[in-house]
Amino acid sequence: MELSERLVRLGLRRSAASIPPPRRRGPSIEQVVVGEVAQTESGECFRAEKSFPLEYLHGSLSLASLPGQSPWAAAGLARDQRLRDLDFRQAAFLDTETTGLARGTGTYVFLVGVGYFTDAAFHVAQFFMRGLEEERAMLQVLADFLDPFRAVVSFNGRAFDLPLLRTRFTLARMSLPLTDLPHLDLLFPARRLWRARLDSCALSSLEAQILGLRRDNSDVPSWQIPTLYANYLRTGDAQEMASVFYHNQQDVLSLVVLAGHMCQLFTDPWADSPVCAADLYSLGRIYESLALLDRAEQAYRAVLKGSFPQDIGDQALRHLSFLLKRQERREEAAELWWRAVASGRHLYPYVELAKHYEWRVKDCAQAAEITRQALNRLEIAPPGPRRRRAQGDLHHRLARLERKMKRAGIAFTSSPCPQADRDT
Repeated sequence: MELSERLVRLGLRRSAASIPPPRRRGPSIEQVVVGEVAQTESGECFRAEKSFPLEYLHGSLSLASLPGQSPWAAAGLARDQRLRDLDFRQAAFLDTETTGLARGTGTYVFLVGVGYFTDAAFHVAQFFMRGLEEERAMLQVLADFLDPFRAVVSFNGRAFDLPLLRTRFTLARMSLPLTDLPHLDLLFPARRLWRARLDSCALSSLEAQILGLRRDNSDVPSWQIPTLYANYLRTGDAQEMASVFYHNQQDVLSLVVLAGHMCQLFTDPWADSPVCAADLYSLGRIYESLALLDRAEQAYRAVLKGSFPQDIGDQALRHLSFLLKRQERREEAAELWWRAVASGRHLYPYVELAKHYEWRVKDCAQAAEITRQALNRLEIAPPGPRRRRAQGDLHHRLARLERKMKRAGIAFTSSPCPQADRDT
């Protein structure tokens, strides 16, 4: 007997297509999810689609919150100027469910949700392989569906969903249509906007903390999904797959309202309800990184006018002072440095004021006194290399100032700075 025949008798299969379907112990996917079987030259797969009116509320926001937003905001948030011409009605809102979190060839994408706008509604199309043998058919149907779209919106899709899809398409000797399209990956701007006040910027955390969304009992935790699909492949019982479809659908809807909220916040954070200090500070940092200096200044000043946590206020004051310094508005910056000195929590305002009085005001005595105050403050700082370096720099500065004063015939006397009693 040939070795190949012996191996076949022992159970060897040449491909997934030759594996017989499992003996079903429960309802099929067609019985628990409304959809249809899609026929292709490569076989079959399952497709479902649901439509939502634009007024549909997902959490506290409607789906209509996004289409009217300026693509300029999306380009700024994503730091991708190709998005300046984005029409959200031409974007695919993409989310996948997979057999694991690894991105190797052993991880399958078994469910792909694609959201898209029409004039009157938002639709979520879902493509599902009922068995591993249906992968090529699903990819073929998905490729035809994705081809018209001109941009992608995802959450961590740049690092996970698209690379994994690209791997599956490559293994099937096919091309992923979304390659090289402008991509608004919401994870990265979400971190820049909310990591100052949120412990986690996972999508589930943003839904609860930002969107006001609480999912109902129809949902399933994302970490359970690979196991649920493995159970489905083993038993053919699709009852738990209904929860997976729901989870994927909710993720796609969250992409829409999260993108709408972020674009609105970026465009005009002062339009509606008050924005918290931490978010205003984060917006200031984003504006500053994009050289939108007027907006950055407005955001920082809004933080300092309102009620703010100490660390957020300190950071906003610091960044605003250096923003003013770079614009040669040094007197305004000095006012902020005096305010920071009065708080007694940081060394940098002493150093900046010493520079200001030495080089701009030409008052070496004042600069020397501020430097001595900085050295006194360092005496209570924790010991270590940072303190030693700061002390060395300050002693060097003080020695230079004393030499200047000596040459000018100015007697150095240690006395309180006139600005030390400024109203903070």
